Amino acid sequence: MIKALAAALAFVTPLAIAPNSRADDVAGLVAIGGDRSLFLNCQGAGSPLVFVIPGAGSYAEAWNAAVEPNDPVRTSPYDLIAEATITPTAVSTQPLVARTTRICTYDRPGTRPDGPDRSTPVPQPHTVGKDVDDVMALIRAADLPTPMVFVAHSYGGLVLDLLARRHPDVASGLVFSEPTSEFLTVVGRLHQNAAFEADGRDKPPGEEAILPADAFAAIAAAPPLPRVPAIVLTADRFPPPAELTPDNYTQAQIREANDMLAAALGTTNVIVPGTGHNQMLYRPEAVADQIIRVVDEVRHGA
Repeated sequence: MIKALAAALAFVTPLAIAPNSRADDVAGLVAIGGDRSLFLNCQGAGSPLVFVIPGAGSYAEAWNAAVEPNDPVRTSPYDLIAEATITPTAVSTQPLVARTTRICTYDRPGTRPDGPDRSTPVPQPHTVGKDVDDVMALIRAADLPTPMVFVAHSYGGLVLDLLARRHPDVASGLVFSEPTSEFLTVVGRLHQNAAFEADGRDKPPGEEAILPADAFAAIAAAPPLPRVPAIVLTADRFPPPAELTPDNYTQAQIREANDMLAAALGTTNVIVPGTGHNQMLYRPEAVADQIIRVVDEVRHGA
């Protein structure tokens, strides 16, 4: 499931700031120390601030784009995101949330394929602990107000899971969109877990590569998850059978792992109709609504 978004984003036109931007919207590199910089895109105003942690190989543009409304993939019962036409739009997830509160997205190293605003490269593969440290360094360097509502997609779910355990004081709310659940290897079989590890680790030079087994172990050794307003979002579309192998996790396994994550968070696993793994590209308004729901819970002291 890691490869799909990277393929899809190849069709996204680079977009520094979403359409209808505000004067205080920002998009550019932020120095985090050690001669390193990370790309940060912030839009809107208000609190709590929403901070998005993208999936593996993904970056901020995915939250400022969407599958075109009349694209045939929308009528397919399968997740065909690699065949979709994806374009920047003001009705994508980040600008939609920005109508209610301030929202920031960022790029990890090795994700944005080109352009002047690429985050400083680092050796790959890297650990989830490094990603947590980078997020915390970016929050400090950009002087972002905490506590904040975090949103995580795919591998970003492991980053957020560990971050919330190690730094519970910075998280006022948690949204997991099609996450890599910490319980995925619990429901997975040995050969599936091994294939997932290899898929995350073995990437071409310069591309983001991750270490799933290290991430699962780090989370298992960390303190408990904080009890704050939270939601888990799961897709109802899956790749067509012809694209799957016995090494892939099944849709049932992914849903079971997400149910277990929701239980650990004290919340529910919501199936979002009409979405594949990259939910923000299929139905940005539905993802934005769930984010705003958690923002409202935080605002009202839930």
